[in-house]
Amino acid sequence: MKKLFILIFAAGLFSCNSEKKKTETVAVKNTDLIQQNLQGKIQGVTEATYAMDSLGNIKSDSTFAISSYDEKGYQVKSITKDSSGKITMEQTMSHNADGSFAELVTMKNGKQFNKLITEVKDGKYNGGKAYDSTSEQTGYYTDLKQNEYGIVYEGRKHDMNGKVVNTFTMKYDGPHFTGGTSTDSTGKTDYTGSVKLNEKGDPIEESTTTLQKGVSKTEVTTYKYESADEKGNWLQRTTYNDKGKATKILKRTISYYKD
Repeated sequence: MKKLFILIFAAGLFSCNSEKKKTETVAVKNTDLIQQNLQGKIQGVTEATYAMDSLGNIKSDSTFAISSYDEKGYQVKSITKDSSGKITMEQTMSHNADGSFAELVTMKNGKQFNKLITEVKDGKYNGGKAYDSTSEQTGYYTDLKQNEYGIVYEGRKHDMNGKVVNTFTMKYDGPHFTGGTSTDSTGKTDYTGSVKLNEKGDPIEESTTTLQKGVSKTEVTTYKYESADEKGNWLQRTTYNDKGKATKILKRTISYYKD
């Protein structure tokens, strides 16, 4: 799923509900497990993505994403590996006492690539600062709005001269992403998306329109889930393009904390 709203936040600033009865039993709604639609006391999730060719055969190359969570349900680390097992990216996340997102550091080849620090006041995000590989500030966020799950769904990013770099407005059904829009520095809409969910809150169809170098491109993707564990978390998902051809398979291995 192309979660461009996450990329807007430098890969993780802030990621009637079909899961209403389930989420209402949880005292804290801003955990990453709830936002990522994961059930149970999860310790880690390993995702293996396998691309498929035009004949439906799995290609030899693959990627692996390993996410780690603390016992409260907040994500604390994400590691991406290529097919050879080499780490291509590593991210560490920290949180404030109330669970709100505090800081994200992205490392590539063992060196800092970028950093994001949020500003929280009275339990609400009121800003954020972006930094480059040298820890020099490159931009900041304003006009942030968040929902009851602690997800920032609207805001603006500025460069250090105050110019608006992009704006975003995203939509959610409870904690589940259902689409949105973003604009570039010229004010043109460079992303529009909509997502259909199944009864569990997992995406089953996504339509995205992006604008790159003046060229508009629309893609429609569907997802099918083929297995789940005893907690109800899916373990395999196949992605199909608008012609009904399978393009990739994602397999998950999930570990849990002991009760």
